[in-house]
Amino acid sequence: MMTNINKSMKSPIEINKFDNAYSEFKKGEEVYSLPPECFTSKDFFDFEMSAIWHKDWFCVGHESELRDVGDYYTIQVGPDPLIIIKGRGGEVHALSNVCQHRGMLIVQGRGNTRRLTCPLHSWVYSLEGKLTSAPGVSDKDDENFDVSKVCLPKFKVDTWEGFIFVSFNEDVVPIKERLGSLGDKLKNYKINELKGADPLIFERHEWNWKIFNDECYHCCYLHAESWGTMFPLPPCNVDESVEFNEPEKGIVSYNLIGSHVDAAPTYTGKILQPHIEGLTDEQRSNLTYVTIAPNLLIVAMPDKVKYFMWLPAGPQESYYAVSWMYPESTIARADFRENFDREMKDLWPVMEDDLFAWRSCQTGFNSRFATQGRLTSSEEVIKRLQNWLIDKYRKEDSSAQA
Repeated sequence: MMTNINKSMKSPIEINKFDNAYSEFKKGEEVYSLPPECFTSKDFFDFEMSAIWHKDWFCVGHESELRDVGDYYTIQVGPDPLIIIKGRGGEVHALSNVCQHRGMLIVQGRGNTRRLTCPLHSWVYSLEGKLTSAPGVSDKDDENFDVSKVCLPKFKVDTWEGFIFVSFNEDVVPIKERLGSLGDKLKNYKINELKGADPLIFERHEWNWKIFNDECYHCCYLHAESWGTMFPLPPCNVDESVEFNEPEKGIVSYNLIGSHVDAAPTYTGKILQPHIEGLTDEQRSNLTYVTIAPNLLIVAMPDKVKYFMWLPAGPQESYYAVSWMYPESTIARADFRENFDREMKDLWPVMEDDLFAWRSCQTGFNSRFATQGRLTSSEEVIKRLQNWLIDKYRKEDSSAQA
């Protein structure tokens, strides 16, 4: 395990400027959004990387993405390229994707390999990150070079319900301890047994990672013509007081309540695949949205569990990926792909709405006229997420000044 190198930073935004964005959840309370520079400033991005991404867990995918020994895929967290790979013992490793010789990226994209070989000079690492060969150095007696002393930086990995979490902080508490009983509350969905319909693919976008933070206040406005033609619109069917909420742990949630069993946003108004066995009628009637801060949104549906994941690239750039997971018996059906493709087509206009909105918000945040907007009573999700973030900001700023 790599040495803990995380230091604390002072907030470039006066920490008391976050006070009006912090909710006490009192009736009639005025709560505002985060300052616009939280979405645009390079200095604040660096502070936030230290306060959140270098201190806590973040999700990097699901174990179903790594089925065989040697399966790997690459991600980037801020300036740090990582390899997520399945080792020879079946365990998952998170390694730096930077060759310890001259800084070359070792692998690109995803694939399967018996060893990690840098394309620049063929330095070879094991699946666990240990250097095993360095041509021109390790094979010459007069070089006095010990390969056993070189290893790719390796980071803490933990799993929960099949999801893979990584932390740069050796002292972080186990992810299961942080998430507590959430797994039991979602147990009927059998998330750890589900498989992605397609490989997880990250795409780079030109907006800050916090813009992905989810709520449904926008649904009946932004998605009126897309989502609204397939599934009942808020506000009458949104429940933000569901049992999954534990905002102090970064778990925030809401339900969209369908009008009938197996309701779904498709052209039929119902699921197109078989429902997950073992769900209650209530679970088969609801869409459950659970955000695990900072970067995972789980959407539990009657026939599948979708997850959305985002990673920071820069103050105004981020990576975004989506996976639809099903029981293997569903994926094996002869009509699975036809129904899957149909649902993807049905929901694409909803995705286009969101992409338009995220891009537009980032443009707006750069304006000198951008401000902290008053949050409404329909944005409890955002208030909870802001509280979790601000708690992290305050802790980081306080540690830096101690």
